[in-house]
Amino acid sequence: MDIFDPTLGHEHEPIDWVPRPTQLKGLRVGLVENTKFNSDVLLKKIGARLETQYGMTVAGMKRKRNSSASVTDADIADFKTRADFVVAGVGD
Repeated sequence: MDIFDPTLGHEHEPIDWVPRPTQLKGLRVGLVENTKFNSDVLLKKIGARLETQYGMTVAGMKRKRNSSASVTDADIADFKTRADFVVAGVGD
């Protein structure tokens, strides 16, 4: 799959995808909410469903400064030690 990054101009930078897990049971999911209305509610419901239906564990939720901000380096470092993958949610 090619993804266009407009900040690179005409350059093309390949992306190495991480292999998908063969099962979800026992995996840890991190949640990132973007401060928009109901984004935390939506993510909590997603986390609860992942726990109930797939035997996953919610490793925590981080809150971005605002919807257009990036996740902080500290939050990324924390998720790398506590989560197997992360779900980002948008509200409104």
